[in-house]
Amino acid sequence: MSHCPYCGWPDDQPVRDLSQHPTGEGVLVWTRCACGSVQARLLTAGTLRIMTRGKPAEQHARARAEC
Repeated sequence: MSHCPYCGWPDDQPVRDLSQHPTGEGVLVWTRCACGSVQARLLTAGTLRIMTRGKPAEQHARARAEC
């Protein structure tokens, strides 16, 4: 299992699903991590693949570091 490189949260436990979009390959799901970073995940035939991941917003990253 992989983890978020910014906060260590498990990738298989996204905090929030933002949207889902059917594609020719499967379903593209945009999710948000605990640190605020956004991921694009492709779900195909029971397989999940993280296609891209953004960095968390600067103010969110600072607030998380202060906890």
